[in-house]
Formats: sequence, C-alpha cells, structure tokens
Amino acid sequence: MQIMHTPGGDVVAVMKAKELLLAEVALVVYVAENPDSNLAVRMMQDVVTANEDVERRAEEAAESAEAAVSA
Repeated sequence: MQIMHTPGGDVVAVMKAKELLLAEVALVVYVAENPDSNLAVRMMQDVVTANEDVERRAEEAAESAEAAVSA
C-alpha cells in the first residue's frame, strides 16, 4: 500500500487488488463484531465499492480483449 498526500491536504491510500480484498475481509469481520460502528460501516462500504470497481474493470478489459481477438 502507498500513502499519498494531495495538494488539498487529503491523504489517499493506494492498494493492490489483493491488499484491498484483505482490507475488505478485515472490515467485514470488524463490522460483524461491532455493528454500531458507523465509521467502520462506511469504510466497509467504500472498500466493497472499490473492490467491485476493480472487478468490473477487469471484466471489461477481458471482454475488450476477447472482442479484439475475434474481430
């Protein structure tokens, strides 16, 4: 994981897909044990959304590659 600081003062974590998956699993377990943690629930939702986006892009890239080969 890489941590970057934006010019606006925000901090951004950049992760590999496998790191993102591990973070998602850890947050799911934490939220299951602490369902009243609003921050953890929001973080889990963000991680799940990011992971779904990674999967969607991979599927689109695979479909694009298949279409290019069959064309």
